[in-house]
Amino acid sequence: MKRLVSPLARPATLALLVSLAALLLATAVVLLGNHVAAVPAGLAAWVGGIGLAVAWLAAVRFLMLDTWFRWLWVGLTVFALVLVTFAGGVGLGFAITFSATMLVLRRYRPWRQLPDRRRALFFGAGLLALALLVLAQRLWGLGGDEGHYRFPRHLGSWALWSLVGFWVFSLMHLAFNMRLHFLRLRPKLTISGLLIGGLPLLLMVAFFLVVLYTTLGGTRAARLNNILESWRAMTAEGADFAGALFDTTFVWPDGAPTAVPGAVVIAPPAWVPGAAVGMGKVVRDDARVDRSAAGGAAVRADSTDYFVVDGTIWLLRWQGLDGDAPRVRGWQLGERPLRRLSGILKVGLDLEGTGTRSRRSGIVIDTDDDEAAAAADSGGTDAGGARFRDVTVSYRDAAPGSRLFWNKYLYFGASLLEFATVRGETIGERNIFVQLRVGWPDLTGEFFGDTSKLNVLVAVALGLFGFLWLVVVVFAVFFGVRITEGIVTGVHALHRGTRLVAGGDLDARIEIPNEDEFGDLAASFNEMTAAVRDGREIALANDRLKQELATARAIQERLLPRGEPHLRDFEVAGASIPSREIGGDYYDFLAQDGEKIGIAIGDVSGKGMPAALLMSNLQASLHGQVLHPGAVAEVVGRVNDLLVRSTDPHMFATFFYGVLDAETATFTCTNAGHNPPLVLRADGSLEELANGGLLLGMVGEQLYQQDTVSLAPGEIVVLYTDGITEAVGPSAEEDDPEAMFGEEALHEVVRRNRHLPAAAIKDAILAAVNEHTAGVAQSDDITLVVIKRQG
Repeated sequence: MKRLVSPLARPATLALLVSLAALLLATAVVLLGNHVAAVPAGLAAWVGGIGLAVAWLAAVRFLMLDTWFRWLWVGLTVFALVLVTFAGGVGLGFAITFSATMLVLRRYRPWRQLPDRRRALFFGAGLLALALLVLAQRLWGLGGDEGHYRFPRHLGSWALWSLVGFWVFSLMHLAFNMRLHFLRLRPKLTISGLLIGGLPLLLMVAFFLVVLYTTLGGTRAARLNNILESWRAMTAEGADFAGALFDTTFVWPDGAPTAVPGAVVIAPPAWVPGAAVGMGKVVRDDARVDRSAAGGAAVRADSTDYFVVDGTIWLLRWQGLDGDAPRVRGWQLGERPLRRLSGILKVGLDLEGTGTRSRRSGIVIDTDDDEAAAAADSGGTDAGGARFRDVTVSYRDAAPGSRLFWNKYLYFGASLLEFATVRGETIGERNIFVQLRVGWPDLTGEFFGDTSKLNVLVAVALGLFGFLWLVVVVFAVFFGVRITEGIVTGVHALHRGTRLVAGGDLDARIEIPNEDEFGDLAASFNEMTAAVRDGREIALANDRLKQELATARAIQERLLPRGEPHLRDFEVAGASIPSREIGGDYYDFLAQDGEKIGIAIGDVSGKGMPAALLMSNLQASLHGQVLHPGAVAEVVGRVNDLLVRSTDPHMFATFFYGVLDAETATFTCTNAGHNPPLVLRADGSLEELANGGLLLGMVGEQLYQQDTVSLAPGEIVVLYTDGITEAVGPSAEEDDPEAMFGEEALHEVVRRNRHLPAAAIKDAILAAVNEHTAGVAQSDDITLVVIKRQG
C-alpha cells in the first residue's frame, strides 16, 4: 500500500496543474488567433494542443498506476494522439472511442489510496479544474479549423474533452469515497448545514428564476408571435402599412406604384419571378392533395406569409397564383417595423438564422446554400445549416450609457419563428431564432408601472411572501446555528472533561445545561468521575491494606518458630498455613531448663486481623508466664486470666500446652478446649490427650488439669487444629460431615506413615489434606505439630 500511495501525489498533481494550465493555453490561442497574423496563431494552436495532450497523458498515467500493463495503455493513448494529429476525422473518431472506453471502464482505485485529507483537497481542486476546463473548451472553440490550424485544434479539443471526462468521473469517485474524518466537529456540522439547508435554498431560488423566466419571457415571446401574425392577417385582408409601419415596399409585375409617404418604393427584386413560379407550383400541388383527400377543394389563389430571402425578411401578399398572371406586394421587415415591434413588447430583439428547409413537389429537405437548392431542384438533397444575417434592435433610442449592473440587458425569453424561403424557384421553410433582451428597469416596470395596477398587487403579494420566506429562512438558520452550537459546545465540554480525567484530574465536572442526551451524558460523566475517584481511593486503601497485611504476615511468620528443636531421642516438626494473608492459628516451641521443651498449639476464634492480634496476645502471655516456675496447668490458668482481662468476651482461643522431658521421656500437658492431640502407641493403639479445662478467654480464675504420658521408642504425638479435620472437598457443602477430611482419615495417615520421621509424617498429613480438597480454596487455617521418639 505504501509503495502505491507514495507516488500518487505526483501524477495527480501533475494532471491537476496541467489541466489548470489548459485555460491559459486556450486563452493564448484565442488571443493570438484573433489579433495576430496567421503564423503566430498557428504556432499557438500547436503549442496549446500539445500542452493539452500532455495533460491528458498525465491523467492517463495516473489512472493506470494500479495496472500491470499501464505502459500499454499509455502507448495506446500516444497512438491516439498521433492519429488525431495526422489522420483527421478517422483518428478523431478512434481517439474519442478510446477515451470514452477507458474513462468508463476504469475503477479509479488510485484515488481511494490517498489519505482522507489529500482526497478532500483534490476534490476541491478538481472542481476548480473542471470549471476552468469547461471555460477553456469554450475559448478553444472560438477559433476556426481553417488551414494549418485544423489538426492541432482537433488534438486540443479531444484532449480537453477527455480531461473534462476524467475530472467528472474522478469527482464522482472522490465524492462517493470521501470521508471527512480529519475535520473537527464544527466544520463537519457547517458543511452538513450547507448541504442540508444551502442546496434546497439554491434550488428554490433557481426554481423561482426558472418560473419567472418561463412566465414573463414566455409571455413576451407569445406576444411577439401574436403581433407578427396580426400584421400578416391584416395584410392578407388588404391593409397596407407602407409608410406607417414598413419603410420599404415593392409591387410586381405592375412596376413601381405611386409614391408612398414615409416609405421607400423599390423596384421588384430579381428573385420575385422565380418565387412566383415556385409559389404557383406549391399552390397547385396543395390543390391536388386537397381534391384527392376531400373530393375537390377550392384552389388557394391568394397567400400572405413572411419570407426570408438573401438575409432579409419580407411580408409578401400573393394574388392570382392559380392563374397565368400572379401578382405580389412586398413589405420589408426592416429596422422600422422591428423597432416598432421592440417598442410594443418593451424588449430588445436579437434575430439569428438557424437553417432552411426547401419544399418542392411535396419534398422537404435541409439546404445549405444556393448550390444545394439547385441540387434539390434537380432531385438531389444536401444537409447543412445556413446562418441568417444577425439583426439586433432595441426599442430604446440608444444603448444604456452606464455599465452598472442594473442598466445591463438580460436575455429574458426566446421564440422560434417559422418563415418561408425563396431560392430560385424553390419555396422552403426557415427557422429564425429570436432572443428577447430586457433591462432591469423594464422588469421592474412590468410590476410597478402606472398601467399595471394588478401587477403591483401581485408584486406586493410576492414581496410580502418573499419577506416572510426570508424571515422563516433567517429564523431557521438562526436556530440551526444555535442547535449546532449547542451540539458543538456539549461535545467540546465532554472532550475537555475526558482530557482532564485522562490527565488524572478526577475532580473535573462537566456543566451542560441541556436537558437532552448531552445533559444526560454530562450527568453520567460526572457520576462516572465520582465513581472513578471513589474507586481509586478504595484501590489505594486496598493497596495500603495489602501492604499492611503483608507486613503483618511477615511479623506473624517471625512470631512462629523458625526451626525445629533438637532433643535427645526426639524429633519435633511443625507447620502453619494461614487461609488468608494472616491467620489465627498458633504453635510454638519454648526452651526449658535441661532437656525440656514447651510445645504449644492454639486456634483463635475468627480469621484475619482480629484473630492475628489475639494470637499475638496469646503468644506474648504464654512467653511471659513460662518465665515463672510452675506446673503446666498453672501456666495455662495464668494465661487464661490475662486473656480474659485484655480481650472482649466474644473473643476466645482453643489452646494446648505441654512440656516434653527428654530425660524421662514424658510429656506433661493441659488441653484448654482444643482438638485432643493423638498419641500413637507402639502397639498401634491411639490415645487422645483431652484432660484440661475450658477455652482460654471465656471465664477467669479457672483451674486446669494436666496429664503426664510416657513415650516409648517409636511412639508418636500429633497436635493439630480443626483446619485439618474439617477440610472440605470439592462440590461439597462446608458443614457436611461426610465431605470433611475427618479424624479417621487423620488416624489412617498417621498409622500408614508411622515408620517415617516426624517431618515426613507432617508432610504426609498435609499432602493427604491437599489431595482431599483437590484444589478447593482453603477455608480455615491449618496448623500441625508432630512429636516422635526415635526407635
